[in-house]
Amino acid sequence: MSMENKNMTFAAGWTQSIDVDGTHERQDLASYISDTFKSINGIRPRFWNLQNWSIADLRAEAKTLEVEVLESIERDRAEEAARQQEMADHHMAVALAMKPVSQTFKPFANIKEIFV
Repeated sequence: MSMENKNMTFAAGWTQSIDVDGTHERQDLASYISDTFKSINGIRPRFWNLQNWSIADLRAEAKTLEVEVLESIERDRAEEAARQQEMADHHMAVALAMKPVSQTFKPFANIKEIFV
C-alpha cells in the first residue's frame, strides 16, 4: 500500500497536504477547495455539494483554484516589486534635488554672496 502526499498551494507561503491514492483524498480535496475558495472569494462554497462530486471533478477544481492562487501570488509579487522600484526612484530623485551642502563648516562664509 503506497501512501503519497501532494502539497497544493493554498496561499502565499501556505500549502495543504492531499493524501493522493489514500482513504482521505476526497476529504482533503474538499477541505482544500473550501479553504482556497474562501481565501480567494471571501466566502466558503457552501452552495456546492462537494460530497456528490467525483474524485476527478474535485481534482480538477482543486487544480483550477491552485492555478488562480499561484497567478495571484505572482501578480502580488510584481506589484510589490514595482512599488519598491517607485520608492527607490523617488528617494533617488529627492537626493539629487537637494541643495548641495557647503563644503566649509563656516556658516556665514558665503553671506556676502547671499545678500549681493
